[in-house]
Amino acid sequence: MVATPDTTFVTGPNFAQANPSGVYVTPTGGSQTTLQAQLSTPTFSTVAATTVTGTTVTSTGNMTTGGYHIRSVATDLTAAGTTRTDALQLAKDINNVTTAAASTGVKFPTGVVGMTLTVFNAGANTIQVYAAGSETIDGVAGATGVPLSATKRCEYYMVKANTWISAQLGVVSA
Repeated sequence: MVATPDTTFVTGPNFAQANPSGVYVTPTGGSQTTLQAQLSTPTFSTVAATTVTGTTVTSTGNMTTGGYHIRSVATDLTAAGTTRTDALQLAKDINNVTTAAASTGVKFPTGVVGMTLTVFNAGANTIQVYAAGSETIDGVAGATGVPLSATKRCEYYMVKANTWISAQLGVVSA
């Protein structure tokens, strides 16, 4: 279903709105609601059964976009510390570490099953990648962490509670 730019969004109280450049959702209250869109006909159709809790939107159906899935990005990061306690706290989905002194590192936020983090190490040295709390990365304790060599890039997936697995990405394109 594609909404036209003049579409108005109508759902539970204080939930959604539209603007001339496209439709967007702004959850401002309530903990659960169903997202609906008015189409070119004067009827309403359910897009997906959607739950809004705080800043998290969960859909029970498939969600499709005609554009790109935009992830948060942190650039020009500097790895820090020598342990998980003082390593650089990552706060975005995609993280580009450009400065990496010897023995420094980065640490993940507390993971949620289904979460994906990407780390690019564009620094001159190997960095240590730490997980939060009792989480592990590839079976290694989060407080120990795993190395990510200079010029390497890796994706980390939380596949179940407290369990991250990694997938090293290939070389840069020629």
